[in-house]
Amino acid sequence: MLAAAWRLSQRAVASPLLATGRSQIRSPLPAMASLSPAASASPKRLRVYSSAPAADAGSGKRVGTHNGSFHCDEALGCFLIRLTSQFAGADVVRTRDSQILDTLDAVLDVGGVYDPSRHRYDHHQKGFGEVFGHGFNTKLSSAGLVYKHFGKEIIAKELGVNEDHEDVHRLYLAIYKSFVEALDAIDNGINQYDTDQPPKYVNNTHLSSRVGRLNLDWTDPDQSPEKENAAFQQAMMLAGSEFMESVRFHVKSWLPARSIVLECLLSRGKADPSGEIMVLDRFCPWKLHLFELEEELKIDPLTKYVLYQDERSQSWRVQAVGVAPDRFESRKALPEKWRGMRDDELSAETGIPGCVFVHMSGFIGGNKTYEGALEMARAALKL
Repeated sequence: MLAAAWRLSQRAVASPLLATGRSQIRSPLPAMASLSPAASASPKRLRVYSSAPAADAGSGKRVGTHNGSFHCDEALGCFLIRLTSQFAGADVVRTRDSQILDTLDAVLDVGGVYDPSRHRYDHHQKGFGEVFGHGFNTKLSSAGLVYKHFGKEIIAKELGVNEDHEDVHRLYLAIYKSFVEALDAIDNGINQYDTDQPPKYVNNTHLSSRVGRLNLDWTDPDQSPEKENAAFQQAMMLAGSEFMESVRFHVKSWLPARSIVLECLLSRGKADPSGEIMVLDRFCPWKLHLFELEEELKIDPLTKYVLYQDERSQSWRVQAVGVAPDRFESRKALPEKWRGMRDDELSAETGIPGCVFVHMSGFIGGNKTYEGALEMARAALKL
């Protein structure tokens, strides 16, 4: 289905011109070959309209957005809406002419109207305050609006299930949280932190910045609508490719890992009656899932240590759980007197055979066997 999604993204991008007549041009985009094989599989046709689209301009749906400088939100929004059944492969018309916009099947990021019943998805108008919901309070951009109304359909197609499947809703929320919300916030000028302090460093490597750099450089002598449209199409493909990578990751990695962590969390009492030690029966990314599941299931007491096998050395790890997913401090670090010790010295100090190491910060340690790692965790709980 990913390949099909990319094929849908090869259709036309169109823009009204002040000049009369209509032309069809082939756009050379060699840079797109680096994004995905499908992205370079065929040339991309740009439909360039006069002040009013001709009746034979195209047989499919048309989606409008503004011309001129573009941002990540409308680039992603245009990509996403063209993945839906209703707007599959639609032409994209770039204009601010309200008379032209009124004739289009959907309009994103321009027009001053948010009305999903008419497929109008602008967020710039006075009084707009739409949010995603489900506990998220960030004001939506055009990308967030399209995702809010069509995200489940896109994800369900990727999973090959109905939209009401529980995994669709779970992924719908996870992908908004990890990918779309940041684009909404950046486009609406919402700071990531509630502080007036200047940032300690500048980050111009995030997706919104990279899309922004695809705008025509002011020094370029060719500022034609054709070149602007080609750049916007690159922006759509860049934003869309990373969105699809996020979907692919969540389907193939995130969702299975969540199932593993859930199973292990529910069975943690088998490892230790305290309920504060969880054993992963197979390694997977577990940190974020653990925090979310503990909150969802109202786990008490919270997990202090997670045990898992290091596949490279075949030894076992004892990892202290952080106080938060993005914090270095641990809920209960391994004992200070163990830290920095290794091998026989550590085994002698703990009285537990097979010890390998404990990190200087106390966030992780190791033992040659599962039994030894479990004893380390149990002993650490008591110290």
